[in-house]
Amino acid sequence: MLAIRELPIEAITIYPSNSFDGIEILFRANNHTFQFLIGNSKNHFPINVKHVFKEKAICPFCQKKILAVPLGQQLCLEFQKNLPALLQYFQEEYPDAF
Repeated sequence: MLAIRELPIEAITIYPSNSFDGIEILFRANNHTFQFLIGNSKNHFPINVKHVFKEKAICPFCQKKILAVPLGQQLCLEFQKNLPALLQYFQEEYPDAF
């Protein structure tokens, strides 16, 4: 289980989604970019976290070999197991974005 608060999360961009009712968050952790999708702009719920790697690499969290985007936009299985904790982290650290 990932300890979300112990991760070096950085380079955070939070914005309303253009493709669904919700929020998208781009963030970096361990020098890799991830996209966190959150549904419903009023009663938030976590949808998924995708890898957004610019080059082929092994995910430091789920150990999958990830291709460069757009092919590499696969779910990160380790973050998927921790969606509620990740949502709570962003809501507490960036309340103005929600």
